[in-house]
Amino acid sequence: MIRIALQLLVLAAVAVVGAVAVRAWHPEAPPLYFYPEQVKDGEVTLADAVRWAEAGEVLWVDARSREKFEAGHIEGAVLLNEQDDFDLLLFDAIDVLQNNADKRLVVYCGSELCSSSQKIAEKLEALGLFGDVHVLHGGEKALREAGLLK
Repeated sequence: MIRIALQLLVLAAVAVVGAVAVRAWHPEAPPLYFYPEQVKDGEVTLADAVRWAEAGEVLWVDARSREKFEAGHIEGAVLLNEQDDFDLLLFDAIDVLQNNADKRLVVYCGSELCSSSQKIAEKLEALGLFGDVHVLHGGEKALREAGLLK
């Protein structure tokens, strides 16, 4: 009986180690949190972003594909994504970005689990031109539900 229990314990440990390893190295691993409304570090809620926008403190950055951007985006948003040539898009948007360097950048993409907005936010932070870069929690879904995509 002890031998069976020990074997089950070893099997469970192997399964947990395998699951953790897959989660750690999977390129599109979902975030590890239990409450969908929980905001991670570097994210901002839609309510906070809208409050900042109403005060004129936000420049929106759309990290979705060009097709989705052209189908509807927040007024005044800048398109920067990885699907198209990021450097070319950055070159096209650099004047707008530099003229708004004092504003908070809020980056959004297709969904809460989309990693594009996080990647674009990291690239913008790496440029060193912007001190306050955030990822919108909930992404496009949150914007659609609020009626903000035009």
